[in-house]
Amino acid sequence: MPDGRILVVDDEKSMREFLAIMLKKEGYDVLSVDGGDAALEAIRRERVDLMITDVRMPRMDGLTLVRAVKDVAPSVVILVITAFSSTDTAVEAMKLGAYDYIEKPFKLDEIKLTVAKAIERKRLGEVTEALTEENLLLKRELETRRRSESIVGKSRRIQEVFETVRKIADSHATVMITGESGTGKELIARAVHQQSNRRERPFVSVNCGAIPDGLIE
Repeated sequence: MPDGRILVVDDEKSMREFLAIMLKKEGYDVLSVDGGDAALEAIRRERVDLMITDVRMPRMDGLTLVRAVKDVAPSVVILVITAFSSTDTAVEAMKLGAYDYIEKPFKLDEIKLTVAKAIERKRLGEVTEALTEENLLLKRELETRRRSESIVGKSRRIQEVFETVRKIADSHATVMITGESGTGKELIARAVHQQSNRRERPFVSVNCGAIPDGLIE
C-alpha cells in the first residue's frame, strides 16, 4: 500500500519524470501535471496528501498556486522547489502556507527526507484532528447524559420530549416551553442549552413572576 499520494507540478517534463520515478521507488503514489490549472483540477478530483511545485512556471506561478491550493484544500501539505538564489520567494511561499522548500540543485537524500517529514506531519495532523473531534463529541455526550439524568422518566411521552430537545438544541430559533408549575420547564430549558452550540455561555434563569410591575417597566 502506498505511503501517500503526491502531486508533482512542474512545467519541465524532465523534472516531473525524475521526481515521479524517484518518489515511486520510495513507495508513494505519484501524480504529475505541467502547471497550476491542471494541479488545481487534480486536487479537486483526487485525494492528495502532498504537493511538490516549482515556483517559476508560465500562466500560474508557484506562489499563486500555493495560495489557491490552500483555499481549495487546506489539508494538502506543500513543498516548493526554488532556485538557490530565491530564498526570499521560498519564505514568501511558507508565509502563504507551504510546509517547506527545496533548493535547486538538490540532493536525493535531502528531498527524500523532506518528503518523508512532510507526509509524517500530514498523518500526525489527521490523527490530532480526529482525536480532538472525538474528545469534543465525548465531552458533549457526557454533558448531555449528565443533564438528562436530572430529568426522570422512561415513558414514551418523556422520550419524545428528549428527542425534541435534541432536534431543537442547535437551532437559532426562539424556543417557548410551557407547562404547569413543577413540571420541569427549567430542566428542559437547561437541557436545550447544554446540548446547543451556546453551552459554553452562561444559562440565566429569570423568575418573571417574582418581578414587580414597576421594576419591569
